[in-house]
Amino acid sequence: MKLLAIDDNHDNLLTLKALLSIFLPEASLITSQSAADGIRRARLENPDTILMDIQMPGMDGIEATRRLKSYPGTQHIPIILVTAHRTDSACKVSGLESGADAFLSKPIDESELVAQIKAMVRIKRTEDALRQERDSLEELVETRTADLQQAYQALQENMGRLAESEERYAKAVRGTSDGLWDWNILTGEYYISARWKELLGFFEDELENHVDSYYSRLHPDDLPLVRDALQAHLVHRVPYDVELRLRTKSDDFLRFRSRGQAEWNDEGKAVRMAGAISDVTERWRMEEQLRQSQKMEAVGQLAGGVAHDFNNILTVIAGYANILKMDLVRESPQLEVVEQIIIASERAAQLTRGLLAFSRKQAMAPQRINLSEIVLHVEKFLVRVIGEDIQLKTELVSEPLPVFVDIGQIEQVLINLAANARDAMTNGGQFIIKTGLQEPDDPYLRAQLCGARCRYAVVTVSDTGKGMDPETRKRIFEPFFTTKELGKGTGLGMAIVYGIMQQHNGFINVCGSEGQGTTFRIYLPIADDREWVLCEAIAPPVAKTGTETILVAEDDASVRNLVEMVLKKFGYQVILAQDGQDVIDKFRANRDSIGLILMDIIMPKKNGIEAYGEIKQIQPEVKVLFTSGYTSDFIQSRGVDQGVELIMKPVQPMELLRRVREILEAPEPMRRSRTGC
Repeated sequence: MKLLAIDDNHDNLLTLKALLSIFLPEASLITSQSAADGIRRARLENPDTILMDIQMPGMDGIEATRRLKSYPGTQHIPIILVTAHRTDSACKVSGLESGADAFLSKPIDESELVAQIKAMVRIKRTEDALRQERDSLEELVETRTADLQQAYQALQENMGRLAESEERYAKAVRGTSDGLWDWNILTGEYYISARWKELLGFFEDELENHVDSYYSRLHPDDLPLVRDALQAHLVHRVPYDVELRLRTKSDDFLRFRSRGQAEWNDEGKAVRMAGAISDVTERWRMEEQLRQSQKMEAVGQLAGGVAHDFNNILTVIAGYANILKMDLVRESPQLEVVEQIIIASERAAQLTRGLLAFSRKQAMAPQRINLSEIVLHVEKFLVRVIGEDIQLKTELVSEPLPVFVDIGQIEQVLINLAANARDAMTNGGQFIIKTGLQEPDDPYLRAQLCGARCRYAVVTVSDTGKGMDPETRKRIFEPFFTTKELGKGTGLGMAIVYGIMQQHNGFINVCGSEGQGTTFRIYLPIADDREWVLCEAIAPPVAKTGTETILVAEDDASVRNLVEMVLKKFGYQVILAQDGQDVIDKFRANRDSIGLILMDIIMPKKNGIEAYGEIKQIQPEVKVLFTSGYTSDFIQSRGVDQGVELIMKPVQPMELLRRVREILEAPEPMRRSRTGC
């Protein structure tokens, strides 16, 4: 198969060559970067098909097509015009008038490209064969007219070969992936090919060659679209190319692309129309998945955009509330009020972390732990979430289920599922959590992992609520999808669960039916015993006091003042800086007394990484603890590697003091990358 591509853009030719090497490796590609040179190569090489860009300097693709179709040696070569404007009907009409056989729109769809090329090559070869047969027949008739018997015999032979050629053509039509149709507008006769019927699940004799076989299976909502498209094509000669839904033998609806071309008589009246349908259901599903991923990405962008400022605000709220709590005695009536502020700020922080986890931009603090221990730890919180009228039952396996996870995020998954179950059991019921181990030979795992041999820890979460209909189960993990009344649900809870599982290289599925409750199964890969040591759950130590001098660099005045108050309250000396250049200047002036730099990563003038680089040139062994409220991908784009000490905002005062003390007491700068709450 020999192809000629004419395009003045060298990159387009390289892209086409790469596509053909993957999807049509048997094709031999000849390239040309101008119309004039392309015409010369076409006459010289006699390719099976020509792909021609319309927009080219000098002579454009339409003029080149006209010339090629005027030369006897090249007029039978199929020409596919490539345009960047899918809906430019005037351009396509000009192309058709010049003799073009088909169109492709940029960006080129690989499957459409291959189908168009194969179809054009088949048509050319069939036409060549027919021309050969015709020429051969004429030669035989001309040379053997003297002997009628011999002429008759030769004619019979040629008729046999012609029938054989037609049979080959018929087989080619049956073998194509498209279903063909032909409509005689004057008589009303309507033909649909065997492949057309097969695409809908029918045998050839199960559907009549009648126009009702088409319209009776057309989705009612698509009928106006088809009528308008036909009217535009038959009257105004607008290209007929629509996507529609057809009902199959099993009463399902599949999506098809229907294309056709009419014939007009001398009076301009349409007399005939023929075309084809192509099954685009899979492509449509992939486009739906793309739209879904784009929607999820949009939520991630939104979360990332507000994360920094919101985390700064939460740091201030939670920080001052914790300071107030330190100063209150246990009998103080204000203690409960302060604790409610702390709880609310932590819930807000969890929401931000959940949104970032959903978008896979949350910096994680993973550790190896028995999955059943997480369930036991979160159990007391789940009782408060589901309420007293719902019974909580846990069934945990005795064997360890070591997983490498961010404990807080997995707890959030269980809390979100519990809240979802609570809303489904308005009259009470049971909420059941089970843990278990899934071996790699499980059929569901094989389908999910494409044959990979992995063991998974499983948490099965069930409720006895009202269940879900199939449409709800299908959309349950979509962002902003909710079945709750307006104002009673954000539609983000289950989307956050889905994002957290993706970030942990796990997955989640849902099953159940209306009135029968709902079951979610969470799959997390078993941790590698060779690389990690189990972490024991221990209570965080009480923050120690200190006397060292700490240089605090923070551009947000509220956060800066809070950190200064916390550090001074526990005995530290504090020097304040408000931007990247200021922290360098303050360090130069006080380098002998500074024990630690507490520095925000994103600051005006110079970011924290740039400032750190200059300070290390002054004092290489300087100790630094970075803080940030930005998303993990944003931080990494600013040059933060895996060897720095980092604590994520919002940070609780006790956690900040603990980390500060830990770094100060270390014999040398610590090189482990960790993140805080």
